[in-house]
Amino acid sequence: MKLIMQPTALTCGQACIAMIAGKSVEEVIKDMKTDAATSIGQLMEILDFYGIKHAERNKRISKKNPVPYGYSILTVHMNAGYTHWVLLYDNQYFDPEFGLIAGEYTHGRITSFLEIYAD
Repeated sequence: MKLIMQPTALTCGQACIAMIAGKSVEEVIKDMKTDAATSIGQLMEILDFYGIKHAERNKRISKKNPVPYGYSILTVHMNAGYTHWVLLYDNQYFDPEFGLIAGEYTHGRITSFLEIYAD
């Protein structure tokens, strides 16, 4: 997995998809037709467009699912008061805003995740 940083404050979702799909952020922005904030539905649609298999829905962190699966797009409620997308892969956080993070994620609270089934 190659870390891709988000080009603007609102393109974390596009950067996560770019990392998963092996594409440039600019190409993902063009294919998604937006350089604005994205919803989980938009991320699932572009994953489908690229033929990347994923879970049917975003799973909330709970007693049943206490930790995200090893390859997932994470929904993070940031300490600074906004929502952010981060990619979890191979026990590392590929954060398009803060960079590669090993160990505990401390920039915010992970509230849900979308499992990715691709290699």
